[in-house]
Amino acid sequence: MYRYEQHCPVARAAEVVTEPWTLLVLRELLRGSERRADIAKGVPRMSASLLTARLRTLTAHGLVAEVPNRAREKRYRLTEAGRGLRPVVDQLGRWGQRWLAPPGLRDLDTELLLRDICAQVERLPDRALTVALTVTDAPGTSRWWIALTPSGATPHPGRPPEADVRAVCTLSGLAGAWLGRHSWLRAVRDRTVVFSGAPDAVRTVLACVGVSRYASRETA
Repeated sequence: MYRYEQHCPVARAAEVVTEPWTLLVLRELLRGSERRADIAKGVPRMSASLLTARLRTLTAHGLVAEVPNRAREKRYRLTEAGRGLRPVVDQLGRWGQRWLAPPGLRDLDTELLLRDICAQVERLPDRALTVALTVTDAPGTSRWWIALTPSGATPHPGRPPEADVRAVCTLSGLAGAWLGRHSWLRAVRDRTVVFSGAPDAVRTVLACVGVSRYASRETA
């Protein structure tokens, strides 16, 4: 850990939370991930050894505690000090959304984007729906499906056995609507996201999807 050797609380806090990947690990913990495997899904380019090191540092500084459980796998949970960073992380996300240029295609990952969308659905449907998604310009896997149920939403790679709603989109169009750069209705109107299926099912899906917690509600 880099030491600034200053008395200033900003400098001392920065020593703990501004090492590479640390804020993203905190972001995943704030979303409720506790298992290493779940945390790793949100930081796929982070090595396992570095994730271990960052969790060890956060634990040593009292931001994270290991949760006792009967299984051998360790679980990690934010302490009161760690949870106190939520407004900091949220405000940093809102700052980035407002002042930084939109992400380019190289910054977009379909799996991470769908994981975000599913984790923050605006509301859940009264009945289960399956959404088949084709991302026309995605590197890697272009076909995904989302299980949208009264208990939650989960993305899966590949084709579903059956689909209630089908969507074809560009990755930038999907990201733009999710990040609040434009509304979902505008994405549909501009055909960067195209839905097909029974009208009531399409309306339900559109009512369920929301926008990122970092998006400006005024522009979303």
